[in-house]
Amino acid sequence: MRVRRISEEDVGGFIDCYIDIWKSLEGVLPDVYIRDQVERASGAAFRDNLPAKMSDPARIILAAIVEKKIIGLAWGDIREDGSSWLSFLGVSPGHRREGVGKALLVRFIEESKEKGSRKISLNTDPRLVPAIKLYLDTGFLPDGVTTNQYGFELIVYSKVIS
Repeated sequence: MRVRRISEEDVGGFIDCYIDIWKSLEGVLPDVYIRDQVERASGAAFRDNLPAKMSDPARIILAAIVEKKIIGLAWGDIREDGSSWLSFLGVSPGHRREGVGKALLVRFIEESKEKGSRKISLNTDPRLVPAIKLYLDTGFLPDGVTTNQYGFELIVYSKVIS
């Protein structure tokens, strides 16, 4: 497995992996949230906007790849205050518990440091227990609670990386 920034040739596989990850969370997360994410990723705007996001120097968009197939994703950005925000981290269901998520997270941390970030934050649903374990095992600490647009409470995690 290798983890690298995505390229334009990866767009289709990236979207397929993203949709696969969300669909695998049926029964774990609320249906409305999964449905909206899958519909958004299935639309032309999502596909059409990816190349511009990939070329934005403030964004980090990574894929874990095995035999030319994308099996995991991580993306986020460097904020104006110099901190990083990890917006999404996910692994295809057939490759979970193989270290893919950790490899993506470690690479995201490395790239954030290279861009001058001193802190990384993220939020996650408390029902995503394996994700929470990964964040805690990687040195992230609970840093508050927020509510998403659906009214679901999310836990904020942060890690100082300076």
